[in-house]
Amino acid sequence: MKRKITLLQLLLTVILSVLCAFALFGCGETEEPPIPEVKDVKIAAVDGSSYGKAGALHKVTYTVPEGSEVATSVKIGDAFATMADYSYSSDGYIFYTAGEYTITVYATKDGMLGSGEAKLTVRDSAASVSDVKIVAAAGETLGEAGALHVLTYNAGANCDIQVEIKKGDEPATDVVFNKDYNTLLFGSEGLYTVKVTATIGTASSSGEAQIEISAPSAPSVTLSLDKRTVKEDEEVTLNHTATYAGGDAREAETVSALYRTSSRGTFAEADADTYTVNGDRFTPHVAGEWRIVYTAQGKSGATSEAEATLKCNPAEVSLSPKTAVRQRIQTNTATDVDYLVEGAADKYTVTYNVNGVSGVEATKGDGYSVRVVAANVDYFTLTVVYTHKIDRTVRQTVDIDLYSVGSLAYAPEWGEDPFDGMPTDVLTSMGHQLYFDAKTCGGAPRELGYADVKYEVIDSHITTTRDGGAAVELLRAGDDDNYPYVIVSDFDTNVATGNFILKMTVTDPYTGYSAIAMKQFNVLATTNNNASAVRFIQNYVKTHSDFYTMGSMNFENATSDSRQNMVLTKTGTIIQRSNPSWPLHNADYSTENSDFAMMDFDTAAANCRLEFKFKLVAPNPSSGAVWLGIGVSTGAQSSSSAGYLDLHLVDGRLDITNGLGTATAQYSAVSADKPLAENGTTMYLRIDRRVNNNVAEYTVYVKAEENATYRQFYRCTFSVSTTAGRAGAPVKQYRFTHRNGGGCYSVEDVTITNYDA
Repeated sequence: MKRKITLLQLLLTVILSVLCAFALFGCGETEEPPIPEVKDVKIAAVDGSSYGKAGALHKVTYTVPEGSEVATSVKIGDAFATMADYSYSSDGYIFYTAGEYTITVYATKDGMLGSGEAKLTVRDSAASVSDVKIVAAAGETLGEAGALHVLTYNAGANCDIQVEIKKGDEPATDVVFNKDYNTLLFGSEGLYTVKVTATIGTASSSGEAQIEISAPSAPSVTLSLDKRTVKEDEEVTLNHTATYAGGDAREAETVSALYRTSSRGTFAEADADTYTVNGDRFTPHVAGEWRIVYTAQGKSGATSEAEATLKCNPAEVSLSPKTAVRQRIQTNTATDVDYLVEGAADKYTVTYNVNGVSGVEATKGDGYSVRVVAANVDYFTLTVVYTHKIDRTVRQTVDIDLYSVGSLAYAPEWGEDPFDGMPTDVLTSMGHQLYFDAKTCGGAPRELGYADVKYEVIDSHITTTRDGGAAVELLRAGDDDNYPYVIVSDFDTNVATGNFILKMTVTDPYTGYSAIAMKQFNVLATTNNNASAVRFIQNYVKTHSDFYTMGSMNFENATSDSRQNMVLTKTGTIIQRSNPSWPLHNADYSTENSDFAMMDFDTAAANCRLEFKFKLVAPNPSSGAVWLGIGVSTGAQSSSSAGYLDLHLVDGRLDITNGLGTATAQYSAVSADKPLAENGTTMYLRIDRRVNNNVAEYTVYVKAEENATYRQFYRCTFSVSTTAGRAGAPVKQYRFTHRNGGGCYSVEDVTITNYDA
């Protein structure tokens, strides 16, 4: 400690003053200055209770004349005290060594020296430490790493305190000690010893406490998702919490992911580019099973994890043709065929399938297109297949119908459906009319007819119970080129099944260029109890005809040889009989009556009208006869018959006989008005039925052209009480019936008008 003025300085000052005084005295007599008086020298402890105790802070007070310079000296006993005995600062004196101290205060002024002193007896104050303890801070866990602890102890007054911390036998390096607040943070588990040493002067005392620190408690962690199933690139919100043990705090919180392609695989760390974490949003980029892991780490180093599983389904993609119309491409010329894509196309691989057609190459074109080169002039379907890269069971396809032609300018051009609405399913032993939808391309428009169309069966897979199998036949109605048919003949059992492919070639007669189309047909068995076949015909006729009401086709009651002579058309039902190119099962052209097309009314009608188109194709090749019976039933299906009106040829004209088969009928015919009926003749017939009072009247009209006016050529009347047929009862059913081996004809465009509806 520094003194204000040292004793040596003070003595030198006094000597100089005395010499000056003698010099002045030698020059002449002067008055001697007064000696400065030092009074009231006192020693007092700052803390009164510590007076005279070693280590306590004491203050020295005194009074000196104004302007005096002051110095002090300290003795212990008869010797000057050393720095080991005491220290001095502006705050005062601290005495360390026990003994009697004399503090002398010197004052100099005007060369005169004065002094005063005070004595103090100092006794030892023993350095002591006791009750060294380590306790947990409020709200913290005692003995846990990362928790806040407090060091407490009792120590003697004025002691200098030192704290030493060891872990085991080595100084601890993972403890944070705050000496201002005596707080401790232990960084890891283990046995710690905290030693507290109190020192006063050369005296010291120490005490210690031990504490076993356990590993820090891991944070309490939760994780949940706002949804458990998403699609690729769809966000899911993470709801997570982390609660840290007392004294611990958040060091780091992370989200990671494990991934497997399916529920049968093994989870592995997901690649960084397969998912994205943005705050509390998790986005999987690939389909599969995900395990999301939320990890929380405290400053103590303790960590906890929570996880949740997530199912990621493939992102959707939809494909469609750019145009619904069948596309033409030039033979042997690379053409980019475009298609439309919506959705995550990048999640899928693309392949192309030409469905077994030879001579066609398909590769990727620009954008969403296929570069196609067809070596042959042919029709084919190109299938674009998008297969998901992860889940290869997920596929989307689009079929693009193409046909290559030798000239885009002059080859015929197909419409939207080359077969113009022909059904895909065909029925065994039933004819199905063939259609085409094509037009000329380039130059002046030209009419294309069936003479310009060639049909070929190029692939047939038919199964039947009949020996020798079933044949797919392409037929025309007699000599008429305008009515080509396809039939799968199995006239014995009508149970053929399988499929075949029909190739259709349309050639422009003026340019010689062709366009080719193909279509696969499935064959359905047609038996007496084949309800699906019945429904097929009913639905097709309902869809494509103008029938007022269409009931069952009555396969249940028809003989097997009747249905083989029915042909389905777009306009309804065409009925064919005894075509030389299409023989009946019975070689002798049986005259057995056959009901093979019945129309039921949903509501019975007494007053109604039946209209249809009738065409003579060819007479019976043996008898030359043509007979068509129009049956009228007034009760349940195929029962309660009121009889038939038989249309047949007489001397090259159409006549009606039989008068519904009742002798009581009154009928008349206008012979001059009987229409001509020769091979190929088409006529339109109308039959009106009226019931008035006790009379049922049937009137038959005919016309040769669709837009012409009907003229009457036959009429008959009955008593409504007639026993035969109950002719006046409401009509339940009309039937077209082969009568008396009656040749080959067609009935089309049937309409029934119910006037009682």
